[in-house]
Amino acid sequence: MKLFFMPLITLKFTCRFVFFCTLFLSCLVGVAQEKVTTFGIQLKPIIPLGFIDGGVQEKKVANINFELEPKFGLAFGMVIRKGLTKNLSLESGINLVRRNYDLSIKDLDSSFTSQSSFRVVNYEIPVSGLVYVQLGRNTFMNVSGGFSFDMYPTPLFVGIDKEFSNAVNRKSWIQLSLIANVGWEYRTQKSGYLYFGASFHRPFSALLNSYVTYKAFDRSDETVFSLSGNYLTLDFRYFFHEDKEKKKGPSEREIKKKQESVRIKKKPEHLK
Repeated sequence: MKLFFMPLITLKFTCRFVFFCTLFLSCLVGVAQEKVTTFGIQLKPIIPLGFIDGGVQEKKVANINFELEPKFGLAFGMVIRKGLTKNLSLESGINLVRRNYDLSIKDLDSSFTSQSSFRVVNYEIPVSGLVYVQLGRNTFMNVSGGFSFDMYPTPLFVGIDKEFSNAVNRKSWIQLSLIANVGWEYRTQKSGYLYFGASFHRPFSALLNSYVTYKAFDRSDETVFSLSGNYLTLDFRYFFHEDKEKKKGPSEREIKKKQESVRIKKKPEHLK
């Protein structure tokens, strides 16, 4: 298997895509969640795709084939959405992300073949702006763009086999990523909102390095894989029902003060 690249899908292209999508939808008439703060939960299966620089990597060192293959992962967490205007909302939350990989080694000289799996776990705090378009009475479409703060609490992930070892080292404990999303949701009157969509996550730089060392048959060889952190997800969300925020009325003290002011200004009947 080979690693596929698409030069057009770059950070600059993604920024332009998010900007123009947001600008287009903001020109349409939408009805969002003005003055409504909603809380929700989400489940996001991670789909590894080669054309976004997130597929299989292959390297050959001294007649030894090393292959690193991303597998399906999972992200889940909570979401907070704050309605700002009739067609604009702000969204944030926190996610636990689990990404899975398969590492295989094939020694062409000795016909040795081995495979192992490892997992990288991190946390994400996304912050994005959403623009809405109403498609039906209770159906809405949105597009969003923003940034995510990716945190790696563990500096090193180590996997040791009999013939080879794998050490995955983070580059920094926190990194910044660009995120984009498109989705649809159905809003009930009293039972909350059901949401389905897709998201794209692209870090500004590679997140991790995988150092693979092969020691067998009186030889020692090493190679390094760079894990980009790019991925696509399918998003499933449920938002709990929240009533619209009511405007705060005047306090009891302010009411009494106003009544007293009116009473003072009012002239007695004999002075009229």
